[in-house]
Amino acid sequence: MSVIIPVAGGKGGVGKSVLSLNLSVALASQCKQTILCDLDFGGANLHTMLGLKNNQNGLGHYINKLVSDIPSLVQSTGIPNLHFIAGDCLFPGVANMDFFTKQKIIRELQKLECDYLILDLGAGSTHNVVDFFLVVDNGIIVVTPEITSILNAYSFLKSVVYRFCYRQFAPKSAGRQILHNSILQRLEGKDFSFHQIMQVIETTLPGEGYECLKGMQQLKPRIIMNMGRNIQNSEMGKRLQQLAQNKLSIDLDFIGYLPYDECIQYSIAQRQPAAVLYPQSLFAQSLIPVSKRIISAQTTASRLHDAPEDFDDIVKEFYSQHGN
Repeated sequence: MSVIIPVAGGKGGVGKSVLSLNLSVALASQCKQTILCDLDFGGANLHTMLGLKNNQNGLGHYINKLVSDIPSLVQSTGIPNLHFIAGDCLFPGVANMDFFTKQKIIRELQKLECDYLILDLGAGSTHNVVDFFLVVDNGIIVVTPEITSILNAYSFLKSVVYRFCYRQFAPKSAGRQILHNSILQRLEGKDFSFHQIMQVIETTLPGEGYECLKGMQQLKPRIIMNMGRNIQNSEMGKRLQQLAQNKLSIDLDFIGYLPYDECIQYSIAQRQPAAVLYPQSLFAQSLIPVSKRIISAQTTASRLHDAPEDFDDIVKEFYSQHGN
């Protein structure tokens, strides 16, 4: 069974697709059979970054029932051990697929034979994006060291937590109604912590709030900071960590710090991954420990226990090796 890694970003412009692409290359370079899947239906562009023409069948064909199975969409990239599934935005409306189509795509993706399946998700916090992110309990969120990026990542995490819990309760149940009311109250300016909401559910429905909190312990989103510029960037990472703990009652794993590198723009212009064109660049070299943490987490089933637990440690490790 493949290891599925959804990659999301709270907003556009954080380098989510660049990270998905180059992380796929980094895993493939370690002899891992990897499939990169473009699930950014609103703006699928990974084929361009790979230097591929948009003339192959993609997920848009599957959604519109022009092809019957997802494995037939897998195409070669020319990069050893790396294959690709195009999103295909030639068809209008695919980003607004219904729940059952989405679930069918998830089931089909889970059957693909490979070591790693990277899902490049669209920006934002729509139900479709969040549900693809929740295919596993430790998807990756890409952030940059800017307050807007951190707040958007927190907003995305909030949607993930609420959606996860919402689907723990049966349709039309009292638990779902309490969660729904909490969202309405938040829109009115009353921002309750997740733990407070669970206390209300536990008081109203003894045992159910506790069970939901217990289920929440399996959620362990992983964070990669992209476009870093200095060692002080760790403060932004800690802000997100504190928000997640205090407001959402979840812990975050920080697994990577990637520096700002001009080679990214050059690689996009040349329609090839930076990890292929510039393997000695700071960006490409910084991806190596990230990919090793991901591989180690799977082989040891330890949720990255071998990786630095504090975001400061990851940033300091980078600058101790590469300088300020």
